[in-house]
Amino acid sequence: MTKLWKKSSSGGPHFLVSIGAGINQMPLIKEAKALGFSVIGVDMNPAAPGFLHCDIRIIESIENFKEIFIKLKEFIVAGDITAVLSKSYGTAIKCAAYLAEQFNCTLLPFRRVDDFLQKERMKEVFSESGIPSPRFHIITDRKKLRFLEEFSFPLIVKPATGHAKKGVKLVNSRKELEDHLNVIDSGPVIIEEFIEGDEIIAAGLIHRGRYHLVEMTDKVLSPPPYFVDLMHLAPSRHFSRSREVREIGQKIADAFDIVTSPLIMEIKVHPEKGLSLIEAVPEFGGEFIPDFVIPKRTAYNFIAETIRAAAGKDFKLPQAGTKKKNIAVKYITGRNGIFTSFNPIKYEEIHGLLFYRIFKDVGSHINPPETNHDRIGVVITEGKSIREAVDACDFAIEKLSIKIRPGK
Repeated sequence: MTKLWKKSSSGGPHFLVSIGAGINQMPLIKEAKALGFSVIGVDMNPAAPGFLHCDIRIIESIENFKEIFIKLKEFIVAGDITAVLSKSYGTAIKCAAYLAEQFNCTLLPFRRVDDFLQKERMKEVFSESGIPSPRFHIITDRKKLRFLEEFSFPLIVKPATGHAKKGVKLVNSRKELEDHLNVIDSGPVIIEEFIEGDEIIAAGLIHRGRYHLVEMTDKVLSPPPYFVDLMHLAPSRHFSRSREVREIGQKIADAFDIVTSPLIMEIKVHPEKGLSLIEAVPEFGGEFIPDFVIPKRTAYNFIAETIRAAAGKDFKLPQAGTKKKNIAVKYITGRNGIFTSFNPIKYEEIHGLLFYRIFKDVGSHINPPETNHDRIGVVITEGKSIREAVDACDFAIEKLSIKIRPGK
C-alpha cells in the first residue's frame, strides 16, 4: 500500500492515536502503520495485543480523557497528531472525539457524542430532524405506564444506554412489560413500537459533512423475544433502496453536526411504510463488516480510506463496476451447558472459508442467545451466491464439531 507521509511539517512523524489497543483495534492500527503513520496506542491493559504494533504506548483508561491529553502532550515533541480514531464504541468514541478537538483533528463534535450514546437523546434528535424512526416513549418512572394507551403491542424494550442487545426484548402484553422492567438494569428505558420487516446494516463514511454509502448488508436475527445477530449477508437484497439510505445518512450528518466519521445505521425495511432508522452510531461497527465483509466483497479498504479522510487527505469510495462477491457471516450459538471442545479446522479444507474465531474458552458456561455476548464463535465465507456462502458456513460449523455438555 502506498504510504501517505514520512514526516510532518515539524520534521517529525505523523501520528495517529488509536483509542484502545485490544484485538478489535488491530485492523485500525495495522492499516495506519501501512499508510505511514506512527501509531500511539491508548489502553489500560499493558498486555493489549495492539501495543505490539504501536510506536508509543499510553497505559491509561480511555475514560480518563484529560489525563490522556496531558500524556500525549508530553510525548509529542517533534511530530504532529494528524488523526484520532477508534474501532470500538461507547466511551472510546467519546474519548476520540475529545482528543480530536484538542489536536484540531476532524471527527464528530465532542458535545454531540452523548446524543448518540444516550439512546433517548438520539431518538429525540431523530424526531426533531424528521428522520424516519419508530415511535418511542422514555420511561423514567417504571410505575407510570399511562403512555401505553398510545401504543399497541408487541413493543420493543431497550435500555437507554448499552450495546450487544443486552436488555432488549419484545413484549406482547402489559404483564410481560412490567415483568421485564423488574429484571433489567435501573435507569431510563426506551419503549419502541415494533416494526415488521427485514433489517439491514448500512456502513458509510461522512467526510466534510457529506455522507457516502459504502455497503449494505442483510441482518438475520434470532426469533423473538430476543434479537441477537445470527447472520450478516452481503450484498443486501435491498440495495435498490440505497438512494433512500443515503438520504437518511445525510440527515444524520446534518442533525449531529458531523464533520468526518464512519457511520453505521441499523434500518428496518417495512414492505409498505418504507425505511425506518432503528439506531445510528458514529463508529466502524462490529460483526466483522469493516474487517472482512466490505474489503472481501468489494476490494474497498473501508478502514484505510476512513483514516485518509480523518487525516484530511484525499480518499476513495467504492467504484461502480468493481467485481463483487457474496459474503456470509454466521455466528455459532448453543444451548445451556458447558463448552467442552471444538475441532480446529484448516482453511484449505473448506472451500470459500475466509475466517473463523471461537469466542468462548473451553470450560466456560454457554447460554442460549439472549445477547450478542452469548455467541460461541463466528464463521465468514464467500461464494458465487449467497446460498453457496451460507452452505459453506454451515459446513465449516459442522467441521468445528463444537461440543456442549449439560451443566452449570
